[in-house]
Amino acid sequence: MEASAQNNLLGQAPLPHTPKQKQAGGPPVVKNTPGSHNYTAHAKDKVPQRASVLNKFLQDDISDRAVLSLDDFATLILDLPLDWRIKEEFSLLPESEVVRETFEAYLTAAIGATEGEGKRKKKGKAAAVREKELYQPLANLLNSLRDGTGRHMKKDIDEKIFYVQDPRPLLGSLLERKPDLGVIYIQLLELTKNAKLSKYLGKNKIAGVFWGLLLFFVEVKHEKGRFIGLNITKEETGSPKDVSSGSFISKTSKHESTQASKTAPGSSQLNPSNFRSMKRPRPVEELESDISRVSKRVKSHSTAQSESLTLRRSQRLARSTGSSYRVQSGPLPSIRHSGSASTPPASATTSFGDEHRPRVTIHQSGGKEKTLEVGSSQEYALRAEEELKEERLLTPTQGQHRTRIQCASYAKEMLSNGFIRNHAIGILADDDGFRFHYYDRSKVVESEAFNILDDEWKKLFMAMVCQLNKLSSEKLGFIPNLHLDEYDHLRDPEQFSQQFANDPQGLVGASYSFKGSDGVVHIVVIEQVLYRAEGIIGRCSVVVEVTCICQDSGCKWNGERKIMKISFPSKSRPSEEGLIYDARSKAESSGEHWALNHLPKVIDSITLPYHEKETVQGRLKTHLKDKYEERVMRVTILEKLHPLSELEDPREFAQVFYDVLQIHQWLYECVGILHRDLSSGNIMFRRKDDKIYGVLNDFDLSSRVADMDKGPTSNQRTGTRPFMSRDLLCPTWTGGHLYRHDLESLFYIMLCLACRYKKPGLPTAEPRAYSKWFSGTDEEVYDNKNSFYSDHNESFPIQPYFTHFRTWLHLIFRFLSAGYKARPSLELESEIASYDLDTLLALRDSLQDPELEEFDWSTLNGRVTYLTFRRIMSSFQAQPLETRWSSGNLRH
Repeated sequence: MEASAQNNLLGQAPLPHTPKQKQAGGPPVVKNTPGSHNYTAHAKDKVPQRASVLNKFLQDDISDRAVLSLDDFATLILDLPLDWRIKEEFSLLPESEVVRETFEAYLTAAIGATEGEGKRKKKGKAAAVREKELYQPLANLLNSLRDGTGRHMKKDIDEKIFYVQDPRPLLGSLLERKPDLGVIYIQLLELTKNAKLSKYLGKNKIAGVFWGLLLFFVEVKHEKGRFIGLNITKEETGSPKDVSSGSFISKTSKHESTQASKTAPGSSQLNPSNFRSMKRPRPVEELESDISRVSKRVKSHSTAQSESLTLRRSQRLARSTGSSYRVQSGPLPSIRHSGSASTPPASATTSFGDEHRPRVTIHQSGGKEKTLEVGSSQEYALRAEEELKEERLLTPTQGQHRTRIQCASYAKEMLSNGFIRNHAIGILADDDGFRFHYYDRSKVVESEAFNILDDEWKKLFMAMVCQLNKLSSEKLGFIPNLHLDEYDHLRDPEQFSQQFANDPQGLVGASYSFKGSDGVVHIVVIEQVLYRAEGIIGRCSVVVEVTCICQDSGCKWNGERKIMKISFPSKSRPSEEGLIYDARSKAESSGEHWALNHLPKVIDSITLPYHEKETVQGRLKTHLKDKYEERVMRVTILEKLHPLSELEDPREFAQVFYDVLQIHQWLYECVGILHRDLSSGNIMFRRKDDKIYGVLNDFDLSSRVADMDKGPTSNQRTGTRPFMSRDLLCPTWTGGHLYRHDLESLFYIMLCLACRYKKPGLPTAEPRAYSKWFSGTDEEVYDNKNSFYSDHNESFPIQPYFTHFRTWLHLIFRFLSAGYKARPSLELESEIASYDLDTLLALRDSLQDPELEEFDWSTLNGRVTYLTFRRIMSSFQAQPLETRWSSGNLRH
């Protein structure tokens, strides 16, 4: 039963909380899911992406990549038969006249252009043009690699075609990206009905291709193989001029796979079991910079004497280790994108100031049309030329790293926009050097670099491209059973039409079929896209509103609207369905029926594993073992709930937040579940008998408290960046995810709501408050939140509609701020412990204060607890809110 709002129990003993620290003088060390910079989830309340932030995420994704021999890449990822050398369709490729001619034409362009570069430069020919001269010859070559007879490309309806995409970016993302070559079904060039996509394809006038149509990509360089690790001399590894303020340092070894690329296929040196993570020690310049940065933070938490001692000893340590950390690598300019936080790209606008700009029209239901404006070829060509000029200032080592980031950005768009995919594939060409790339939700994998002038490499390369042309859409990464509004061109391109029921990038109108746990094959139609994560590695959830249309007599929810979530969680992580089931069962068995009103309800859930022999993910797990995080694809159907934006009264918001505080504590204390991902999108509500009940939603990242010390359940971080505790944003935090971190997240959610919205669903004008929390990297948000606590004058920009939240926010802020300021300064020393652990341990011991050993890290010495929050949040506008739980939580 629900408890009365009137109670006098708040003054009793405090509630139990996370156990105290296990490490004297420092935060408790918890073997929990480690921090990660990958953005597996975003808040719905977000600002446009920035290129520098995107580059940081992608850099983290590629830093732990796997490198396979070309043979292993071909068999494991492309599913090339082991006996391909004796199969006619592969063995006859070199004998084909069409293949010989296209190979000769491409090599003449690539190598001839290289040899004649000096002469062309004297004539003043632009650098952008030189690289572009390789596009069409390479497209012709790749299109010829289909079988031994060079059959006509129009023979099969599912054949693919390589075309020149540069200089126009693909449609469908804020940051405009433009792979040099794209691959689509050839049938798309022959349309004669509706919008005639062929009007926009071919002869460098491509404007109507979005990421959902792209099957895989090709990136082209003209650097004599140096940007893929071939033909590098010692003199070329020096530091170039810094041409961009947004620079970062490559983590990759400067030698990369140079030696491996010189070995023929099958050599023992290329055994893929020799997995490489491609990380390098940090140079002394970075070390000193980090120490300086940390010392500034220490000032607000320690005495001047300990600060001076720490800095002097750390600097001596840096100088003593400098010789072993130095590398020949300079600052690396970040990839430029035309999109920014303040200026949307041309392809995202519907305002036409230039009548000559090409436009793409997508037909929508009800006779409506959506028109996208595309920038002119001249505009994109100028941008491309500037990018190439900057690129030529890079050393080969930096060029390799930047090229990897560039290719990863294409994969990110393919996996985050358009149709739902498991993985993406790309090819990188640098004159006569090549490398294959693969990206999925667990790993970035690349082949060794190779040279097609070698006959053995050439034969394998041709067989791999031929195999790519044979792969089905599902083997190219598109998830099974997703059908696009009766025009399922990914399985039958002949049926493709430009006439989508709605924007194809939004998936609206698509249908998805699956066999439920009840044995019924359900068919649902996507009505609305509620959320879609951006990224490569991680859960990358897609949440949509669907209607069941299966018409099966056994279906209990036919015609009803539900929520469908498709995600790619770690196999070792507890399922959301299982956690919710445990919570609801506990509520019923213990008589705590009030809790059911505040928990989501799962209708059905199916888990699709990646089988070892049938899928590339299964084969990679078998091959890479512990170096590959095994994931599953999970489809969950849930009851439809209401978002915060549908609330109408500030008091309703207050009740929902108070409800979430109570159910969050009940889950932790009574069920042993810590949510770990409180965000504005995960706090929802349901209406029942004209009453509002706050619901804590999305248990994908939740953990059982009893298991949190047993080891990480995933290699990805937990939390949504703008609402994450500042501890969890710190790259060296070792304390795991504590209960108080969720309380801190709840504070940020309420703060952002009250300061970033004029009223529900209506954002404030730009620049909005705390926008850096939504657009920065983990480190930037961490620094900003440090300043928030150290410099804040408590004058929050609360909007008039939410003015009555001022008391809550000010009180909670004071407790959080006081708790952080009271923390021992030694917590910050852990930031530089990785440089020389023995020295810094000795340093820490010399500064040890016996009083610090008693500091309660789990509650910031009792300041950040459930009881503190409940006392503050149990009333609103001097009137009590409904307390749902007043007995079991105060027994201890």
